[in-house]
Amino acid sequence: MKNQLRTTRSAGFKLAASAVLLGGLAACANDTVLRPVQLGNYDPNDLFYLAGKGPVKTQVVGNPFDEAKPEVDSVTTSVMTGATFRPKLTFQTEVPPEQNSPYHVVMLLDAPGNARPEKLCANPEDANRSASSKTGEDKLRVVAVYCVNDRRLSSIAGTTARPASSSDPRFQKLIQQATLNLFPLDNPDRRDSDRVRRIR
Repeated sequence: MKNQLRTTRSAGFKLAASAVLLGGLAACANDTVLRPVQLGNYDPNDLFYLAGKGPVKTQVVGNPFDEAKPEVDSVTTSVMTGATFRPKLTFQTEVPPEQNSPYHVVMLLDAPGNARPEKLCANPEDANRSASSKTGEDKLRVVAVYCVNDRRLSSIAGTTARPASSSDPRFQKLIQQATLNLFPLDNPDRRDSDRVRRIR
């Protein structure tokens, strides 16, 4: 049974890795580049709890377009919704007060090059203002961070040729791929730590 479970988890991780790789290759064709996912205490099992609580509270910081901020926020969370492997998560800027979940996401649009993902969970607006190195007018950079309270669980950064609007396929593809990579099916670092604890 343990061998079967290990094989299933390994196959799932390989599938996830293949999907991310294919997504990355497709992204390159569209001038979209993702930086590797940074994992901390990320546990993919928490995602089922998260899905059961309802929409994930998402703070969209920044507005790179000549559009109303609520419209950009709505498009961003709509594009994020369903972009995960499993379970399929939904994202909203506002969630019911009774949901009371410590998990949340920060999506920083037009992120400065020196924006520090580890600072975004606690105070994303201030962290964005304190960063100053812009990517450049020809590129749009986003940084996505998955948090529990003020602590980062995972993060991803990506760039694409600057889109014209939130409906531009380049923008939506970047948001989709950032979301996909923010919630991988496995955390190799955590798996290795669990193996060490079992041996002891």
